[in-house]
Amino acid sequence: MNLANLARLRDEDLAGQASTAQARALMESIVSEERAPARVAPARRTRRALALGAVAVGLGAAVAIGVGLPGGPATRYANAAVSIERAPDYFSVTVTDPAADPGRFEEAFRAVGLNVTVKTIPVPPDEVGRLIGPVVPAGFRGPGSIGVQGVAPCAAAFCGKVWLPAHYSGRVVFGIGRAAAPGEPYADDRPFDPLGDEALDGYRSHGRTVAEVRDELHRRRLKVGYRLYWTIPDGGFFDQGVTADRIGDGWVVQGSRHSSSDTVDLYVVPGPEAGPAPDPKAVYEAEPQWYDLED
Repeated sequence: MNLANLARLRDEDLAGQASTAQARALMESIVSEERAPARVAPARRTRRALALGAVAVGLGAAVAIGVGLPGGPATRYANAAVSIERAPDYFSVTVTDPAADPGRFEEAFRAVGLNVTVKTIPVPPDEVGRLIGPVVPAGFRGPGSIGVQGVAPCAAAFCGKVWLPAHYSGRVVFGIGRAAAPGEPYADDRPFDPLGDEALDGYRSHGRTVAEVRDELHRRRLKVGYRLYWTIPDGGFFDQGVTADRIGDGWVVQGSRHSSSDTVDLYVVPGPEAGPAPDPKAVYEAEPQWYDLED
């Protein structure tokens, strides 16, 4: 999958706050082909949940409301898994059953006029039910905006706004977070936070050596994974999954994150022996992404 052919925005990107300068610089550096970029929708925070509570979904019935032209898309649709309402410039989406068959989600998106593929993907406990994506495999050229933003408070598994052109016909992929099985790798698309990601309660890995942190993980009966934390000249960074033999015991840990319920990945600053940094785009393309995985 070519990274330059993907358009992905997260809740924090739309809010303009959690996407670090480094992360933004990296994305600009690796998505550099000439194409019209997706326009980011302005941040819109509200304290009102967008759940369609008045729509009966508990018995698995599907409800379509407000069909404009004969055979045209509905403005609202709900079933036991999800409810969707089409507004002039976004869709309100409420996930009521993240464990439902993906076909129920696709059914609802199709009803409001979108060509959407939905995958249920394993995530950490606090991400269950979250709508992940959108990804446009063929590349998004607009016009309009594309992205997703969560809304709180929310009485369901997920409430949020999805920005997609109302009549966009291209294929879009979303993920719905499901609880990962014990030891199952998480399909987590959140960018690593080099200043805040720590996996262990009461223990800060940042600034310690690999040997020190590995000993602590073993003491807690956790497995260890390794990701090299590469910086690039413009201040950005990217990470690369590697095997233990690529890591020096004395190298410094930048941070840590659970990659499954029983494994913690250490993000390690490469020592001199690591050699020059690889091409970040090639690193990205070499690793499987959640939208490429088989259900």
